[in-house]
Amino acid sequence: MASIIPGYEYDIFISYRQKDNKYDGWVTEFIDHLKREIEATFKEDVSIYFDENPHDGLLEIHNVDKSLESKLKSLIFMPVISQTYCDPKSFAWQNEFVEFNKMASADQIGRDIKLPSGNVCSRIIPIKIHDLDAADTELLENEMGCRLRSIDFIYSSAGVNRPLKPDDNPDKNLNRTYYRDQINKVANAVKDVIYGLHPDEKKRTTKSYRTRAQEGYIHEQQRSVAEVFAPPKRLPGKLMVPIVLGLAIIVAMIFLIPKLTQKAGEKKSYDDTIKKAIAVMPVSNFTGNPDLDYIASGIQDALCGQLGQLSNLIVRPRASTLQFKDSEEPVQQIAKKLSVNNIVESSIKGTEDNLQIEVKLIEAFPGEKYIWASVFNQDWTSITNTYSEIVRRIMDGIQIKILPQDENKLAKKKGHNPEILKAYDRGIYFMNKRTAEDFEKGVKCFNEAIGIDPADPLPYLGLAIGYGTAGHTSAVSQDAKSRARGYALKALSLDSALADAYVVLAEQYLYTDWDFPATEKALKRAMEINPNIPSVHYTYGWYLALCNKIDEAVAEMKKAVEIDPTDQVSQGYLAWLHLYFGHFEHALAEAQKLLQLPTDSTLGLFLIGSAYSEMGMHYEAIETHKKGLAISPGYESGLAIAYVRANQKDKALEVVAEMEKSRDYWWYAWGLAEVYATLGEKKKAIDCLEIVYKNRGDFMPWVKADFYFKPLLKEPGFIDITNRLKLPA
Repeated sequence: MASIIPGYEYDIFISYRQKDNKYDGWVTEFIDHLKREIEATFKEDVSIYFDENPHDGLLEIHNVDKSLESKLKSLIFMPVISQTYCDPKSFAWQNEFVEFNKMASADQIGRDIKLPSGNVCSRIIPIKIHDLDAADTELLENEMGCRLRSIDFIYSSAGVNRPLKPDDNPDKNLNRTYYRDQINKVANAVKDVIYGLHPDEKKRTTKSYRTRAQEGYIHEQQRSVAEVFAPPKRLPGKLMVPIVLGLAIIVAMIFLIPKLTQKAGEKKSYDDTIKKAIAVMPVSNFTGNPDLDYIASGIQDALCGQLGQLSNLIVRPRASTLQFKDSEEPVQQIAKKLSVNNIVESSIKGTEDNLQIEVKLIEAFPGEKYIWASVFNQDWTSITNTYSEIVRRIMDGIQIKILPQDENKLAKKKGHNPEILKAYDRGIYFMNKRTAEDFEKGVKCFNEAIGIDPADPLPYLGLAIGYGTAGHTSAVSQDAKSRARGYALKALSLDSALADAYVVLAEQYLYTDWDFPATEKALKRAMEINPNIPSVHYTYGWYLALCNKIDEAVAEMKKAVEIDPTDQVSQGYLAWLHLYFGHFEHALAEAQKLLQLPTDSTLGLFLIGSAYSEMGMHYEAIETHKKGLAISPGYESGLAIAYVRANQKDKALEVVAEMEKSRDYWWYAWGLAEVYATLGEKKKAIDCLEIVYKNRGDFMPWVKADFYFKPLLKEPGFIDITNRLKLPA
């Protein structure tokens, strides 16, 4: 059966390695489900080429069947990307993937097409069934000339990396994906491509055609199908030579000169010290005594803290490694997920008075190997003397030089009363459990430490961090923010080189006090002491956004993600920043990464739905928001705005009515303000913003940046609010 588009053999060509179908027929089952989904999606019949017979000369042989060339002339190419597919010597790679990429790039439509929504879509739709090695991803991206964007059918858990099956429980899958939803995504991607080029588009309204004409899809005078897909007219031969030469000169000026200047700049700014990334894994407690878990936790915290102070090293935060506690995954798999070259594994044995600490430094790539392993025998009270030795051995092992300014940081390490260290580590251990009961246990430990020595800054720092992050779980949450600020100031009065205390202060100054000069000062001091704290960079990114330094703000957000690629907050803030400033395609791309993290996907779905809505993808926006709200409430404003954009005002008002019940809480007041501004209800929007201001809502400083509030910029009430904020110039 021919393609819907004239001149093409099939609509879809499925490319795969027979190895991926032999075990359980996954590819055959996938195609069967896809056919059913497409039948439910398209009014027309869509043709699919799938080589069901592995012996017909089209998959694993070296002599190409002549019929393959015509079959490859399909509208869409769908490679099933696996651990075996990315093999340059394989038939599927050489004679299908590479060949289609060449053919599609050279034909009358082109490989990448612009859709009526304004999005750009590739005719290559990769279906990924395994997490890939970095080298395989690089191979794919080099061939395609762009970043790999795939629809993933992957089941991933501890030690598991296999294709997703229809009966897999998404709650046990790190990717949290439903097989049925992924099939639907494939069908919708096919629909985007085919309907973007389908001849029946001439049935669209005149308004739609005019819009598309302005975007360059068609001329103001509609063309026939034959004209749309006809080969381009050739210019007379006499004109070709000067035109080609002129274009060559222009291309050289555009691409060659910037590359030369870029290389020069890179060489000039390139430092002799190469940044490497490392992860200190959770320390295993082999003492047989669970009461000593706090020692294991304290060792990891201490090593992360000391390594994090080093300027030319990227250290993954403790929180990002906790997902691998007691994991049986291979070291390379863990290193890949954390995006690190080296891993530190540790364990403790013995008793508190006779402790045996084993530390191993492992290189993950290109091949897994131990760089060194050592055992340290001592009691817990003298363990702090060992940390600097371990840090130096790690730096020697990964061949990174400790810079002079970092030597000073390590040399200034202050000693602490062993009992205070014990109380501090126990306090942090309990605080990190994030329950009200454990929070109170942590507070008790820190207060015991203060009783031992009121002049030691550690317990005050612990209380500052606890009230600044986990205080919401406690019964004293009403004054948690002010307590966090007070304890941070106390800690800094005793030791001015505590980066975490400056972070606590900066967050209070920015989000609650709206003291912007103090925010900048605290953040810069924190970065100077420890450049490896993600929250420093994303908080500084939000501050820069207030100053309208958008590119610099994005760069800081990306630093936070670079430090901890598994942190939902860092990735989410990067996507949210793009959304606030109207960079919808960037917001969508960054938000989609959230769904790959082993965390709640609610934020990601909200941001994706919001980006879809502003890109004109109304159906997708509404369905995405509904999916997110089914997981957890809190982002109802996104659904309401999606209904407004889709001209479904009645449904939007139904959502608003529910939100109004909680409008006294600043979060819902902010969302309502966005919805009302979108509806054109300016006074109601400003009234809601007054509630946010009164409650000192976290988002208030960015009220002028939020693109939803553009209709309010000239309103006196809105101007009055922004004047009261005294925002940075």
